[in-house]
Amino acid sequence: MSQNFGRISRLKFLFKAFGDYRLKTRRSRHGADEGDAARYRNHWNAAVGHYERYLFRYPNDIGVRVRLANTLRESGDFSAAIAVLKEAIASRPEKASIQFTLADVLAEAGFTVEAEAVRKRALQLTGAEWGEPDPVGLGVVAHPIAPACPANRIEILIDVEVGEERGLNATLASLRALTSVDWRVTISGRFDARILEDIASADPRVVVLPRESALKKVLGPVLLLRAGTVVRPDSLGWLFWALKDEVVAVYCDHEEEDANSVTRPILQSAPHVLDLLTNPTPPALVLFGHLEHEKRGHKVSDSLLRAFGRGTVRHVPLVLACVQTPNGEKGDGFPTARQAEVGGRILVVIPTREEGAALDVMLTSLLARASNRAEIDVVVIDNGSQEISTMDVLERWRIQGVEVLRRDEPFNWSNLNNIACEGREHPIVVFANNDMEMLSENWDLEVRRLLAIESVGIVGARLLYPNDRVQHAGIVMGALNGEPLHEGLRAGPDERGPLDRWVRRRPATAVTGAFMAMRRSVFDQVGGFDAENFAVSCNDVDFCLRAGAAGWTILYAPELVLRHHESLSRGHSNTEAKRQRAAEEMGRLLARWGDRALFDPTRNPQWEGRGIRLFAGMRSLTSEEVMDWAIKTESRPPNQIETPTLA
Repeated sequence: MSQNFGRISRLKFLFKAFGDYRLKTRRSRHGADEGDAARYRNHWNAAVGHYERYLFRYPNDIGVRVRLANTLRESGDFSAAIAVLKEAIASRPEKASIQFTLADVLAEAGFTVEAEAVRKRALQLTGAEWGEPDPVGLGVVAHPIAPACPANRIEILIDVEVGEERGLNATLASLRALTSVDWRVTISGRFDARILEDIASADPRVVVLPRESALKKVLGPVLLLRAGTVVRPDSLGWLFWALKDEVVAVYCDHEEEDANSVTRPILQSAPHVLDLLTNPTPPALVLFGHLEHEKRGHKVSDSLLRAFGRGTVRHVPLVLACVQTPNGEKGDGFPTARQAEVGGRILVVIPTREEGAALDVMLTSLLARASNRAEIDVVVIDNGSQEISTMDVLERWRIQGVEVLRRDEPFNWSNLNNIACEGREHPIVVFANNDMEMLSENWDLEVRRLLAIESVGIVGARLLYPNDRVQHAGIVMGALNGEPLHEGLRAGPDERGPLDRWVRRRPATAVTGAFMAMRRSVFDQVGGFDAENFAVSCNDVDFCLRAGAAGWTILYAPELVLRHHESLSRGHSNTEAKRQRAAEEMGRLLARWGDRALFDPTRNPQWEGRGIRLFAGMRSLTSEEVMDWAIKTESRPPNQIETPTLA
């Protein structure tokens, strides 16, 4: 019996191996592999042609049909991609993976309702359960039980701007529900005095004072909020729990409600001055251990910014308030006065192998769009190119002053970049791929200004696919199956992301090495790229994590924009050997950084991802998760090495 079972198993294995061999041979002989090669270079029209000719001959090859759909998707032809995927599903309706792909494409194309219906069917095929989504698709989120509020009395300050007076009734009604603590409300700011007199006369705990008199005699904790903010009954329990030890300020998340009573969550990142400066919707509710009197008033974002200089700031990742008068207070952004710049020459390092035409585009755009080409030194490190056309390009640029170093050795991105930096003392180093095109004018001036910002050690750019969809808007740790993922991946050119995070300058945990500018002192302090453990992949993420642990801020700067034809310098991981190498390097990254590799302080833990969509819904947190986040992500005073991105 066992012998027969063994023979059957061997026969099944042989039949499968023979079938795989026939399929591989067929794809190689009749154009599917040529389609793969064209797709890897983003030559989408050529790839589509190869795939379609192959499918005309072998229409039942679902794998190639899905490749055709993904190529159309990457080129931006969503309608054609959707049609091809629907044909594949009609042929193989039991394949959940194809339906998940269709759901993602539908979502990217803006067909949200249809995408959710397809995703539901796919989940049913896998046996997973699916809950009905709420009207805005974010799910029903439950709150953990708040700790008991230890305070007996609290001062509450409402800073009112013109037009916000009518939101005060809703705010005061929510405060009256805070029955576990005695409170007094001071209303100050710019407002219609007649409206406020009626409000104040109805409750002796409410006083109206001019800005120059507010908080003059207050010594204890102060809750600062905007008019129109409705406070949850459990808010003080959570805020006071976090306000301990050296903590000077605690903020939370909130939601905004429009005129049609539709709400949207405003989920903040971990405490960081550079995030708050550009945040289009800053926190609406902040508890301060002590709030100093300010004659000019107490705007929530301004008061929170000043708190960073006094001590530790914490964030409680829970929606503890609803703002019924949104769009009143915005982040002020970086100062518009003349900004400081890092002086000295800029070194640009570009590893390359073949792909002379792509390298030519990169060098031409990089130097043509620089504000001061004379202050830029470019080193191209050639890793064994053989094609005559590539050698011609290298020689032409050598004549124009670009230094070309030759290294005939197995491709090791980390080692090539380290070698190019040896013996050079440029205060700014830019690492870039050969498959890029610089789109930003005066990019070098921007790099000098960005690296002159206090604590900023590394700057990353916004990268676009040739169809103008987003390829990189920072890197999020633990995003997809516990691994890092590019933010904003395949987002449309007009999509901004939550709190405008894809189009505004903000801290990131990591940025891609495809275009990474840094202070040379950071490169030396961290010890360069790890060529032994991360020869090809994960080297940029590992470097950023080491720089963050050393106290430097990694900044995503969308004012730097490049077009990226991904991985032309080394090719995609399109062979078993390359996939194995990439998996091994990812394993080493996760092993080295442990929990830190699974945790990203720039992405609120309430966000829930679906595939590459990292902000597709919301999830409920436990009390332990809330407390863990608040402690891990707390800011430190300026005189401490640790930064908010250090877990």
